[in-house]
Amino acid sequence: MPKALRPGKDKGAMILLGAKAPIVQGALLSSVLVPFIKMEPPYEEFKDLIRRIWEFWDEHGENRERIGEMIVRIGKGNFVEEVGLEPVPAMIKEPRSNPYIFYEEYFDEE
Repeated sequence: MPKALRPGKDKGAMILLGAKAPIVQGALLSSVLVPFIKMEPPYEEFKDLIRRIWEFWDEHGENRERIGEMIVRIGKGNFVEEVGLEPVPAMIKEPRSNPYIFYEEYFDEE
């Protein structure tokens, strides 16, 4: 089945963020931040995203705190919103454990 596994015409990357391997607490795996981003020269979209992430981390990160620790501390939803990304299901690490948590729903007024 060589054609079934053939790469598509879109070339890009998946961006994962937040991994580290401390000895005492165990490994913290990275999570998907961007499921797919096109990578075409001059890479302005990618550079802009990295610049926004870096500025947010610089402003809100604590002393000697890694970016993954900051995301855990402030919440991934807040981080994604502040960086200016659109939330997608691929960003979810695991389904919620409490079915009684409700989220705000936004309705378009027509």
